[in-house]
Amino acid sequence: MKKLYSSLISVMLVLSICNIGQTEASAVSLQARRGGGGASLRFAPRFIRAANRKLRYTVKAKYPQATGVLDARLEKLNQAIKNLITGEVHGFTKDFHAPEERTFSAGSTFESGYSVVLATNDLVSIDFVIETYFEGAIHGNNNSLVFNYDLNLGRSLSLAELFKPNSNYLKVISDYSIKALRKQLTPDPDDDWIGKGASASEENYKNWNITRRGLMITFDPYQVASFAEGPHEVVVPYSVLKNVIDPAGPLAKIAR
Repeated sequence: MKKLYSSLISVMLVLSICNIGQTEASAVSLQARRGGGGASLRFAPRFIRAANRKLRYTVKAKYPQATGVLDARLEKLNQAIKNLITGEVHGFTKDFHAPEERTFSAGSTFESGYSVVLATNDLVSIDFVIETYFEGAIHGNNNSLVFNYDLNLGRSLSLAELFKPNSNYLKVISDYSIKALRKQLTPDPDDDWIGKGASASEENYKNWNITRRGLMITFDPYQVASFAEGPHEVVVPYSVLKNVIDPAGPLAKIAR
């Protein structure tokens, strides 16, 4: 246990050094890459890199940070984004055990990338992709991690906050998504798989992002189809959601 604790401490020191070394990264515009439209804010990529030879893993994480003149709102935004990714890295490295025997692979890996889906003076929506591989496994995992943040409230948003109370918004989203997925997976959609993975439950719709065109839902591998078919995305147009969107909520301005 003491050895593991020492390893974790050394990893965290490497993470801090890597972050400091990346402060000169070039800035990129905060633009809705999938939905169009831009913003006056700018983001720059930051990196977390670490390696542990004894436990045979490497970490290559990438995440955005707002740049320029930062007010209290943006400082809080940056910390929230950083906390999200460092939490994912910690979840990967904590209690890590190397395989008893060396395998054909180069070891276990953690990698993350991101896409800024939307950024306005009020809302920031980021879609992360987390790729992990544990040595000895047949294949790695590819999962979405979403970040939807209200700059005015100074915190992340839940899906329910976008809609009217008791509006049955999950059913509206689910009905549209199931139809869209069946078309995407033509000519041989698995209706049972789709029906279960896209049913109207909060767990099925945990991966969502706000775009200019509508609410983007990401279904991870295995959720509505096989791993080989990869993740699937459905953008539910705001015209479909207009009757359930909270007119006083954070989505109202985007959905006009």
